Amino acid sequence: MIIVKVMGGLGNQMFQVAFAKMLSIEYGEEIYLDISAYENYKIRKFSLSNLVISNSVKYLEKDEFSKVRWHFLKSSQKVYRVYQKVMKEIFGIDRFGELPFKLLSKKGLFYNFDRYYYENPMNNPNLKCIYGYFQSERYFEKYKNEIIDEFKVEIPPNEKEENLLAEIYSNNAVGVSMRLGDDYVKSPSLNVCKDEFYYKAMDEIYKHNNNVVFYIFSDSIERAKSQFDFKYPVRYIEGFKDYESLRLLYTCKHFIISNSSFSWWGAYLSTNTNKIVIAPDRWYNDSKVKPDIYLDDMTLLEVL
Repeated sequence: MIIVKVMGGLGNQMFQVAFAKMLSIEYGEEIYLDISAYENYKIRKFSLSNLVISNSVKYLEKDEFSKVRWHFLKSSQKVYRVYQKVMKEIFGIDRFGELPFKLLSKKGLFYNFDRYYYENPMNNPNLKCIYGYFQSERYFEKYKNEIIDEFKVEIPPNEKEENLLAEIYSNNAVGVSMRLGDDYVKSPSLNVCKDEFYYKAMDEIYKHNNNVVFYIFSDSIERAKSQFDFKYPVRYIEGFKDYESLRLLYTCKHFIISNSSFSWWGAYLSTNTNKIVIAPDRWYNDSKVKPDIYLDDMTLLEVL
């Protein structure tokens, strides 16, 4: 049994369950999603149910466990979260989770909020619990093809989306994914990509593909409209749910992504073998070491 404590927006949900999918294939065990965090979390919604993989997971019910085991899991997560915050916020340590990950994973507790990949010891405890973000392809790279197939959107598109999908299919579309919401703008750690990054990235794409059409995706499309003065024609993607935007994004042929897990997955799920993916060379302002979210085929553009 593999339990995933699901947290964050759709991109983070996908990273967490991708790691669980790898474990599920390796051990032949079912995935159970604990979505209790969304009872009080209002910033993002649980949206993984709209993807193909939703057909092969179950949802965790509290009464499936003894009270002792349930409280053990919840308590261990709270203790780990406190440890993580103390190490990061008080001591300013960026890479603190490797030893706890190796020790706890032997007991089936795959806990890691670091931005780095740590090798799984691949032992086989009866109960496995995933708690963290696991933002690296290295956690599931072995089963990349299966992951890509199962992380596509399952819900059929409505007429509005279908028309836009046909348009994107028919041209040399570049998905430009901007993270501009308040949680990003107000965060000194996340606020990496300034206007100039997107301008330079669009110039870089245009040098090699001057027949491209730029499609703008953002968590604050109104801010994107008012903040940027693009020298190329753009189309703003608005009025769609997160999973619909994801499908529109991965249908594009090339990508300019921000430091966003949603952006990352939009580019990753694309089937274009010749895609260009431009990303910022810094994912977090406070990282001491380059995080493991980067892929070898990404073009990294300097952000000032």
